[in-house]
Amino acid sequence: MGKPSVIFMGSKPGSVVALTHLHEQGWNIRAVCVSGTISHPWYPEPDLKTAAKSLGVPVVKQGELTTLVDDVDVVISYMFRHLVKPEIASKAKCAAVNFHAAPLPEYGGWGTYNLAILENKKEFGCTCHHLGEGFDDGPLLKVRRFPIEPDILTGFALEQLAQREMISLFKEFVEMIEHGEELPSDAQPKHQVRYHSLDEFLPMKKIPEGADQITIDRYARAFWFPPYEGAYFEQNGTKFEVVPQVAREAMAGHLCADVLTDLFEQLRREDADQ
Repeated sequence: MGKPSVIFMGSKPGSVVALTHLHEQGWNIRAVCVSGTISHPWYPEPDLKTAAKSLGVPVVKQGELTTLVDDVDVVISYMFRHLVKPEIASKAKCAAVNFHAAPLPEYGGWGTYNLAILENKKEFGCTCHHLGEGFDDGPLLKVRRFPIEPDILTGFALEQLAQREMISLFKEFVEMIEHGEELPSDAQPKHQVRYHSLDEFLPMKKIPEGADQITIDRYARAFWFPPYEGAYFEQNGTKFEVVPQVAREAMAGHLCADVLTDLFEQLRREDADQ
């Protein structure tokens, strides 16, 4: 029996790693769909589009999948930034799933990393769920949870942790499909479901008036996610963004990482010129 066929849809570096894993496993990647209207130029190359082309996989728009690709075994959305259309999900004979870098049902939509830090959660996670009618609302296939330290993490650092865990979750899913295992499908408990839209998320960045230093620090860390706007105070209509101490130290380390090497190279150049 041949390897599974798949339509792969995604964004961000994690999707490149996931696609590469499918290729290395010998899956029949029929098409790749990228988030065309959303760009992340600060991420290192290759992006998903470049990676797919290097593997010889067609890169298409979601609307083109209706006629260009017949039924496949699996449809995978890996942090795809648009709603997967029902006619695309229905092409999957085995499973149509989404990988969401936060635990469901409690952290759907936007601001998941930030809220977990604001709410002082000691645990976070990532989710593989069956595609539903909306964003992050389908039955759960598997939630992978892990401990976190909300008193020292930034939103950016938590996203990195979740991305690493989600690659492991993705490999588990691939193995389940290859072994023909029955896929769990558990409805999300409605009383636990939370979802925040972008419009609901953005105002959360404003630090409450009269906040104490502990609260200010927590907001600053929770919303530290370059290059996006962080937590801020507002005075007379002007926003003043707050940078957490841990981020300043990390930036200093990054900026100074090559100082010693550069100075030694300068010394060697001058010795060579003498």
